[in-house]
Formats: sequence, C-alpha cells, structure tokens
Amino acid sequence: MLAIGFLVGIVLKKTVKLGLAILSLVGLLVATGYINLQLSDSSKTTIYRAVSLIPTAASQASAAASILPITSAAFLVGLAIGIWKG
Repeated sequence: MLAIGFLVGIVLKKTVKLGLAILSLVGLLVATGYINLQLSDSSKTTIYRAVSLIPTAASQASAAASILPITSAAFLVGLAIGIWKG
C-alpha cells in the first residue's frame, strides 16, 4: 500500500507541475502576442466539444480512483511522501 501511495503521489505531483508549466507558457505567449485570443466559430465549437467531455472524463477518473485504497493509512502516508519527495 505504501508503494502504491508513493507512486500515485509522484504521478500527481508531476501532473500538477506539468499543468502549471503549460498554463504559464500559454499565459506568456498571450502576453507577448504570439497567441491571439480572438476565436473563430470553428475554434469556439472545438472548445465547446472539449469542455463537454469533462463530465465523462471526471466520471471515468472517479471510477479509476475507486480502485485505490484511499482509506488505508499506509496509502495516505505513501501518497504524502510521494508528493513531498517526488
């Protein structure tokens, strides 16, 4: 359980770091003018389709998370160590 929590913690930390890096990069590109935020109708449709998939992805993520032993103390300790040290 400890090892599983440790690995999940490492993956979670790396995922959050990558998401923040991508968000920072996009913000920098918008601020410098390399990305224009004026959207065409096809871009709006694409964004709407992507956003409409979020509930489906969230339900699949919750189904995958139900496999993890999140009530186990060893898992939670491993998760904390993985987030802290990973």
